[in-house]
Amino acid sequence: MKLATYMISLDRATGRHAAMQVALRDAGLEVEFVSAVDLAETSEAELLQQCKSFGPWGVFAHGNMACTLSHAKVWEQFLASDADVALIFEDDVFISTELRQWIADLSWWPQGCDLLSLEFWRSETMKVMLGTKPYRHLRRDVAPMLSRYPGAAGYMLTRRGAEVLLAQAPFDQTVDSLLFNPMVSGPARSLKPHQITPALVTQGNTPPDEGTFLGHAQRKPQGALYRKQKRLRGMAELRALPLHLLRLISGRARLVRVIYADRALTDDSAARAAEAQPV
Repeated sequence: MKLATYMISLDRATGRHAAMQVALRDAGLEVEFVSAVDLAETSEAELLQQCKSFGPWGVFAHGNMACTLSHAKVWEQFLASDADVALIFEDDVFISTELRQWIADLSWWPQGCDLLSLEFWRSETMKVMLGTKPYRHLRRDVAPMLSRYPGAAGYMLTRRGAEVLLAQAPFDQTVDSLLFNPMVSGPARSLKPHQITPALVTQGNTPPDEGTFLGHAQRKPQGALYRKQKRLRGMAELRALPLHLLRLISGRARLVRVIYADRALTDDSAARAAEAQPV
């Protein structure tokens, strides 16, 4: 399978761009930078041509609209290429030095999967439900993702996956919900997403003065709007509960706290894996 690699970055985020150049060099990766949709230069009317302000997971804030539309730009660019799989980063990530070995040969790709999360979401408590029969590759597990898991800073996508995601326009939820929230997202179910653990990517590689460049900071919804959002999310979680319990009780799923590891291979196993990669 042919791979295309992209990184979403605001044109004015020069500090992020410089930090990512270092991270990519250290990881031995080459990417195509794609200009993010800039909230500072995009009107509300333009956003609402392609997005809805409220969706199945509640309020869809303008900053999150810009982020989702930035990812949609990459999906379109990927489909215009001749690549079979896209590797997509946001511009604030740490990248495992072993990722290069994973993408050198994609013969390990899970059958029937169109979407793969590489990311650790920075939480000390959050767990994701994963299938109990993972595929083992380079001392990491690749397992079906069966419950919601936030984060869209590092993932891989097939052409079918990109087509399905673009067909969701006008978008009504954040990109991470669209990708990995099966309670409210059709693609998060139909694309059969998988998770690599320990993860190969994590966020946090951000220059201090560019921490909120994408404009995600927002006031939480208030009053009736907040109550409606809370009710929607509660109902979605209740609907998902019986299936989650069945999977856990039957042994088909387990709750996992995903972590990030720059290295999972020992020096000897890393050398053997490198020797096995095609030239």
